[in-house]
Amino acid sequence: MPCIKIDKSLQKSEEVANLFSSLMKSERFKFPKLSILQILLGKARPGLNSDVTSSSVISRFSEIGIPTGPLENGNPNVMEQFAKIIVEEIFDSIQDEMRTDVAVDQGMLVASVGANAGGPVASTGTNPAPHTATGISS
Repeated sequence: MPCIKIDKSLQKSEEVANLFSSLMKSERFKFPKLSILQILLGKARPGLNSDVTSSSVISRFSEIGIPTGPLENGNPNVMEQFAKIIVEEIFDSIQDEMRTDVAVDQGMLVASVGANAGGPVASTGTNPAPHTATGISS
């Protein structure tokens, strides 16, 4: 026999499961291909922040009927804590374990310096201008 009675109005696990299922199945918005300049300006982005994303997820709880803030009798809202933990784990996984393999497109010009009276010189150079590449995150 439990010490704390279960409040049936807070049993929203099916709704949460349906939300995640619909998010995975919904048609995703396709972003337009970015130009090289737009990609270079991406350095100005703030980066991932689990606190901001957690707050954004929790603010949407009302859309599916999940209460926010402290529960009756001042009990902590475990759904808010649950959402925060999930977002933190996903972000930690992305930041700590994800890698991106990049292949530079054919035709990139490389400027290199080298001289030898005896013939061809192998040298290492740098590219004088940005160039496109394709990356796969895994």
